[in-house]
Amino acid sequence: MVTVVGVGPGARDYMVPAAIRRIEQADLLVGGKRHLNLFQDLKCEKIPLEKGLNFEDVFSRKGCVVILASGDPGLYGILDLVLKYANREEVEVIPGISSAQYIMAKLALPMKDSAVVSLHGRMADMASLVNEYRTLVVLTDENHDPRFIARLLKENGIKDRILYVGENLSYDNEEIEKYTVEELARSQKKFDINVVVITCGNMPSASRTAFL
Repeated sequence: MVTVVGVGPGARDYMVPAAIRRIEQADLLVGGKRHLNLFQDLKCEKIPLEKGLNFEDVFSRKGCVVILASGDPGLYGILDLVLKYANREEVEVIPGISSAQYIMAKLALPMKDSAVVSLHGRMADMASLVNEYRTLVVLTDENHDPRFIARLLKENGIKDRILYVGENLSYDNEEIEKYTVEELARSQKKFDINVVVITCGNMPSASRTAFL
């Protein structure tokens, strides 16, 4: 049995108690360096989650094996990769607070009329999605950053939306800034790890939530 644990948006304060309990029971802890640093006090074996990691070896280990996942493991998380190497019956998943949930809560925006899309190593039809949903939460990467998103909207003639960029969510240096499409498209700022929320308040309610 392998346990995949969602560690939330970043800070330990936002980890659910069940996740902390399972991590403290671990004989082997696998995760990104940022996540492993949260548990330096634990005496168990730790393996950095890096490209080329031998998952078959990880899953063959005896004892309590715990894999740390950013946010929630099932929302554009590591769960897809884990299930390539293990059957669902062999995997326990402890959910976490996703960055999408966190920033929507910080903005006091309900999620019922929203969609969540990832541009992390992929593309999506942003223009269509922005026109379809009242609120769009975008998970970014280094190439598809907030400026890229704003410029893409501008190129498609979408200039009347408000964008919020949340950086370093849940950490002490957290910042959430508000932009127009034009302001963000012109920005020269180098953003830290971030999530973008595009609000489409002038649209009728989409009456559904989607994960695209």
